Amino acid sequence: MLVEASALPEGAENISLRGFNLHAGPFYRLPDEGAVRRFAFVALEKHMNSVGTVHGGLLMTFADIAMSRTSRLASGAQSCSTVSLSCDFAGAGRLGDLIEIRVHVTRQTRTLVFLSSQMTAQERVLMVAQGFWKIVP
Repeated sequence: MLVEASALPEGAENISLRGFNLHAGPFYRLPDEGAVRRFAFVALEKHMNSVGTVHGGLLMTFADIAMSRTSRLASGAQSCSTVSLSCDFAGAGRLGDLIEIRVHVTRQTRTLVFLSSQMTAQERVLMVAQGFWKIVP
């Protein structure tokens, strides 16, 4: 089932404004659900690997972007740096899928933000990721 970018949920905000994110995206921030931060993208031809599914490196990039953004939102910091990101793949994304990631802050200290996430396309789990980010003063 092909999903058009216009099918993004109401309130979707394009966060791919410059640098690498501009080339890899477009990625969108969706309205939060309580403490859960949500992000999404529509799988385009440029996101496919040679087998015809969404490239795993792109899914990892998307997780890093969403989790980094969440660490900044949670900490109020201007910048947070990825220290550790662990990704486990569970399924394949397809051309036209609306791929969403839901990010949870699991712990926060004065200098670190710990996060976990789940990435899905419709009801299919594609990847789970966890990691922690250093709050940059």
